[in-house]
Amino acid sequence: MFICYNFIYFLKKEILVKNNSKSLMLVYIFTIFLLGLSLSSYLIFKFRNISVLGAVLFGILIFAADNFSVPLPKTGFVSVNFGISLSSLILFGPSTAIIVTLISSISIRDIFKKAPYYKHLFNSGQYLISIGVSSWIFEIMYNRKLDNIFFPRNIGIIFLAAIIFFITNTFLTASVISISDNIKIFNVWVFNFAWILPFHIFLVVMSVAISFLYKMYGPFTLLLTLMPLIIAQYTYMLRTNERKALLSSIMHIVKIVEAKDVYTAGHSVRVADYSEKIARKLRLSEYDIEILKNIANLHDIGKIQVDLSILNKTEKLTNEDWTEIKKHPIVGYEIVKEITFLKENASAVLYHHERSDGSGYPFGIYNDKIPLFAKIISVADSYDAMTSDRPYRKALNTYQALKELENNTDRQFDKSVCSKMIELLIEEQHKEHLQL
Repeated sequence: MFICYNFIYFLKKEILVKNNSKSLMLVYIFTIFLLGLSLSSYLIFKFRNISVLGAVLFGILIFAADNFSVPLPKTGFVSVNFGISLSSLILFGPSTAIIVTLISSISIRDIFKKAPYYKHLFNSGQYLISIGVSSWIFEIMYNRKLDNIFFPRNIGIIFLAAIIFFITNTFLTASVISISDNIKIFNVWVFNFAWILPFHIFLVVMSVAISFLYKMYGPFTLLLTLMPLIIAQYTYMLRTNERKALLSSIMHIVKIVEAKDVYTAGHSVRVADYSEKIARKLRLSEYDIEILKNIANLHDIGKIQVDLSILNKTEKLTNEDWTEIKKHPIVGYEIVKEITFLKENASAVLYHHERSDGSGYPFGIYNDKIPLFAKIISVADSYDAMTSDRPYRKALNTYQALKELENNTDRQFDKSVCSKMIELLIEEQHKEHLQL
């Protein structure tokens, strides 16, 4: 009776945590939306200097730019929207800039994808807060009496407003991702947004140029000055699509490798999943976790060179068989090191069968000479292998696999990494019991 009571208590607690997480996210989103709506309404009423022509021209531009935006690594999109919003702020003031920015939150892409309503609310709210705070400070400090847009003080204020927008916009977005995915906000911000800052500064420079030419020669200059912004966004889109296409092709190769061995179907995906969970336990950065996941997916790609008869052999492997199998980390390394964004960590593929006591292969290195990524993949790989059926044996259950991990800590596996894997498995077992 006491055990049942405890299980019920923890089950209720687990449900409450999940519900609280979702409720917290919704409260956050609605708060952001209401704050954004209130702030923008106040500023429009306060300044009242709306340019209909400016709102129409820049509104069309920002609408088009937003619907051709490019996905970020983790979640969300990047576009040249801010450059257009900032230009409208410099030329026409906060009220017009707020209206132009609000138009950018109308995403045809999200409407067709039937994105949840709260996504639209959040986007609108965080855009309005970001442009509202930055434009308010800008209008208070900017000297509109000076015709020279390149006056040092005014240029400094333009960059100040841009930095305020960037910090506000990325912090609000990182916050909602942090709440939704239960990831530290700093990790989200560094991985998803820090690297965009140079691109953001480029947009500021282009905004100054757009504003200057618009003032000097009129609206027709937009056709010329917006071309660099469109090219910049298109170039980034090509790079993103190229990387996606490359990873997709590689994953097809992984599936082909696994198709050779019916006993390892889905093995690489599971190893990548375990590796990510271990990495989070070790508090690695989001950037490192993303790289590790890609490496883990490819850790056995070298088996494409191993003969099928060896992979599916049911009897004991001969020395010649082992010699062939032990080549796969080297073959895999030679493949992965040619992938630009993975080459610095390709050694994880080369060393993922090395052991802490030096008894592994292909080189017999030990302890600190083995890279951290290789140590993580080694534990994840071994656990999934132990808990999967093989031609020569049946799968171990979780308890048996846990005992194997404990017995081989500091011999086959790194102690700190293995302890995190054991901690993770115990937590997962606990959750499974609660759901019974």
